[in-house]
Amino acid sequence: MSNATNLLRAAALIVLVPLAACDIFETEAPGRIADENLDNRAAISGLVVGMSYDLAQAMDGLLEAWVPLAAGELFHGGSYDWADVPSGTILPEDVDGIWGTMHQARWVAEQGIVRIEGILEDTPGAFESSPFVARAYLLAGFANRTLGENVCETAIDGGGREPHTVHFERAIDQFTQAIAIGQAAGSDDVVTAAYAGRASVRAWLGDWAGAVQDAQQVPVDFSYVSMLSADGESNQIAYETHDRFEYTVFDTEWADHPDDPRAPWIIVYEDDGSVAVGANGSTPHYQQKKYTSTEDDVPLVSGTEMLVLRAEAALRNSDIPGAFLLLNEARAHYGMDPLVPPLTLEDAWSILHVERGATTWLENRRLWDLRRWFAESGPAHHDFLANRDQCIPISQEELNTNDSLRG
Repeated sequence: MSNATNLLRAAALIVLVPLAACDIFETEAPGRIADENLDNRAAISGLVVGMSYDLAQAMDGLLEAWVPLAAGELFHGGSYDWADVPSGTILPEDVDGIWGTMHQARWVAEQGIVRIEGILEDTPGAFESSPFVARAYLLAGFANRTLGENVCETAIDGGGREPHTVHFERAIDQFTQAIAIGQAAGSDDVVTAAYAGRASVRAWLGDWAGAVQDAQQVPVDFSYVSMLSADGESNQIAYETHDRFEYTVFDTEWADHPDDPRAPWIIVYEDDGSVAVGANGSTPHYQQKKYTSTEDDVPLVSGTEMLVLRAEAALRNSDIPGAFLLLNEARAHYGMDPLVPPLTLEDAWSILHVERGATTWLENRRLWDLRRWFAESGPAHHDFLANRDQCIPISQEELNTNDSLRG
């Protein structure tokens, strides 16, 4: 979106419901209410529901095709026209919708926090100890992390070009606020999720020591998700792979790992024993089984991801035994056999690439991982993105309407 006013309507597209006891709030079909009616305490829970809804919309929009196809997690075997994204070309004219959706999630969360601060300003300490505020900062952090991991560069609220890393910097501040306010509010799940979110963005900004420190605060069985439902923002990748056969695991790296519980899939057969084909009529349909319902939630962070992040930090210090202790702890959580530590860093990094990819499979994280590893030299390098676009460019709509980008 070219400026903040283009997104004012998003703040009103919420439902005023109480906080739910879940990872991110359940959402229902939104309805319009007057903007001025949001400036009261009764509206605060609904404001945060709106933030949750918009983040879920961004996560689902990315997952529907952009990240899985661009990162090679799935192969296009359907009838939809996704331009040249499956072959690795992502053009500004193709990303208007997802660019706007990601920025809407960020703007609604950030401006919602400003609004809540104004609502609570007459009560000392209320803002700094509110569970609603803690969760709002958490959602803002995830919205910015999602942008930072997926865009090539950015333009914020009608401003000029900036590096994608500005979203990581904003996310660090927001996750830090979520930790402090969440602790004051007694919101343990928010605090743990914020540590996990901050661990990743610290790593992406080069602070691997800080990332490890944060990641150590997250139990292995912890998970924090973006809530999807059939009544609100639904899981479209489940629909496209189980009802329409649009995307397949066939001809991807993960087809070589048929028994990995972190990246589950099956070959679909017809009644006559032949392999079913996709909606294009020819591509074998290897069906992902991570998401089987449109109500399945998408993980934002997990304890196993934090173990793999710490393992990557260990490899960056050439500590192969330490890295594999952590990888095997994560594998044990899934009931998997331990890995034997290899003798060389090159082999260790090749395994790490697979382990992280499986752990975060179809969670909108793979394109960023491949992008950052492609930029690495030495054993950390991964060459999947050679001759492919590595990220989502500034959209054509933004280029056309943002005066700061013209000329």
